[in-house]
Amino acid sequence: MQFAREINRLLLGVLAVLLIVAGSATYWAIVGADTILDRKDNPRQVEAEASIRRGSIFDRNGQLLVETTDADGGLMRRYLHPETYSALGYFSLRYGVNGAEAAYNTTLRGDDRPSDFNTYFSMDILHRPHQGSDVRLTFDLAIQQQVAHIMAGRQGAAIVLAVPSGEVLAMVSAPTFDPNTLDTEWERLIAEPGNPFFNRALQGNYQPGGTLQTPLIAAAMLTGIPLDTPIDDATRPLSIANVNLRCAAFLSPRALTLREAYLFGCPYPFAQLADELGIEGVQAIFDTFHLDSPPTLAGFVVQPADTPTASPSTFSLNSDNLAQNALGQGELTITPLEMAMIGAAIVNDGNAPEPYTLQETRPPGSEAWIPATHLHPSIPLTTANTARQLQDMMRLAVANGAAQNAGRANIDIGGHATLAYSGEGAQAWFVGFATLGGRQGVAVAIVIENSDDPGLAADIGGSALAIARDALSP
Repeated sequence: MQFAREINRLLLGVLAVLLIVAGSATYWAIVGADTILDRKDNPRQVEAEASIRRGSIFDRNGQLLVETTDADGGLMRRYLHPETYSALGYFSLRYGVNGAEAAYNTTLRGDDRPSDFNTYFSMDILHRPHQGSDVRLTFDLAIQQQVAHIMAGRQGAAIVLAVPSGEVLAMVSAPTFDPNTLDTEWERLIAEPGNPFFNRALQGNYQPGGTLQTPLIAAAMLTGIPLDTPIDDATRPLSIANVNLRCAAFLSPRALTLREAYLFGCPYPFAQLADELGIEGVQAIFDTFHLDSPPTLAGFVVQPADTPTASPSTFSLNSDNLAQNALGQGELTITPLEMAMIGAAIVNDGNAPEPYTLQETRPPGSEAWIPATHLHPSIPLTTANTARQLQDMMRLAVANGAAQNAGRANIDIGGHATLAYSGEGAQAWFVGFATLGGRQGVAVAIVIENSDDPGLAADIGGSALAIARDALSP
């Protein structure tokens, strides 16, 4: 009897162990399989990602910008034009994706391709490498290259938009990095003081400074405040927030009208205008221009780990900070993309086009490009009459004001050059446009960090507009 009881206990123990093993096997086979497969340290994940032949990236004219090539028994992502690095971002098995590589990662990997039996059999049963689709972007390589060249050696950003479509023709952030050597240079790049991973065109929360003179003078037009009444000693420096603000052009002490103060980027008359508009008037025009909700390009920015991020601007006007915020030296900050959209709205009769970068896609094995489906509602910022008055004033600023360096022979260019101050340094801004005829145009925003020379920003902006005009004109 004792022996039989021991046998029964042993049998029960063996059965219990078998049930545990069976339950565990069932769990890992059915429920827990994905948790293993999805682990970042799963080598099969890395091998599967490394076997994907990502689609190529082309510019609007079909110029190849990025391709995947065979190298040392594997695949290598190759970026062909240094001038496009800051816009295209990077792809790395170790560090992920950023820029256009991140925005269109699903398409480039082939994840958005329809799943059918042939795909399942080829990819999952036969384990053939996945292949992604090609993408054609709105970037124009010729414009991008020349804008990058004139920005070389400087710290700042440039955005060029087509009007009225909203196509991003060029996007430059300086300094930048080489995605071809990213894996070996990562630690050094993360420690770089210029923060090359930071996309200044999209993420740079800059002090707007005198760029806010454009919405303020639009408010004066809309409320009937006269623009041609002389203001005594209008060129005087103005001390605010422990910073001495001055005109964007060097002028002797004199009286100026509000219209003339705009041409030369003089802050004193605009401080008076802000007082006349009051808190509600200034807040209303800031809301109309959507200054507290900066636009972006969806998916473009994936901040690398251990890299500082910029906080979005939040502000609320009151009697204590009205002058600071109205003159662009308060809590309100802006991005270059935001200012380019304002320039685009001015040349587009008050309607800001929504910016985008994806033009077409091409599935693997196909020669036919498929146009991307976009809904691009324009954003009304001001009336057509006000926009046309602003166009005329910006043309005068290029002809006779602080933005003269933007002028180019036989090109209809308007712009506004001004300064902003951040800490102990200054930023030079230029926001402008060029017309192409037939209600077509281009708009540009330039910001140069650590510069108190708005003429330099205007010169770069004028060059960018001329380049874009030549590239887009028939």
